[in-house]
Amino acid sequence: MLRTIRYSEADNIVTLLSPGHGRLSAIAKGARRQKSRLGGRLQPAVVARLTLHRGRGELCGLRGAVVVEPHAALWNESYRLLAAGAVLESAAKIIPVDDESPSAYTLIRRTLALLTTRSPRSAPPRLDAVVLASRLKLLVISGLMPRLGGCVSCGALEGLVAFSAVQGGALCRSCGGGEPLSPAAFTALAHLLGSPLADAGELEQGAADEIERVLTLVLAEHLGVRLRSASPI
Repeated sequence: MLRTIRYSEADNIVTLLSPGHGRLSAIAKGARRQKSRLGGRLQPAVVARLTLHRGRGELCGLRGAVVVEPHAALWNESYRLLAAGAVLESAAKIIPVDDESPSAYTLIRRTLALLTTRSPRSAPPRLDAVVLASRLKLLVISGLMPRLGGCVSCGALEGLVAFSAVQGGALCRSCGGGEPLSPAAFTALAHLLGSPLADAGELEQGAADEIERVLTLVLAEHLGVRLRSASPI
């Protein structure tokens, strides 16, 4: 479950992520009624086997749900819950509707599993290395990841000092332009993209802030969206 919102007096509309159908939405009629068996099974971050009916409209009808993994530990610690919320928002904004994406599904499930045991850090949850790594890997899966290993203008592999979402990647000192990006941020980006999620480790907050800005600029440029959980541009 990526997101649940109230609809009418007793219903919920749920945004789902499926390995075979990508992102979709369903209406759970009566889910908020006291005797409903659906209510607690439709919380964000819950993994469940669902019974869906596809009609003529955009919304599926949600008829039943069996919880596979509740990820209950996320709800016991506010840091984990906020970190998970940032990941779920990214999935809801980046993954296309009705687009089969088992890789994205596996990535989000793996991220949530790691966050259930993640200890709180001093930096905001949205800047957690696991959260940022997951967001970056989601860009790769979606074909939106810019070129960061060399200058997009001249091809230089050294002297990278900036980033441009418009031009599609890193820029060297000679070419100029773009948003300044520190060597620490370039190193952290390479680490997060090249390592398994479990090895994301820790980030200096300055580099984490820069990486979040790169993500924000890429999403604004290519999808026209902004993550509510992210810092303002």
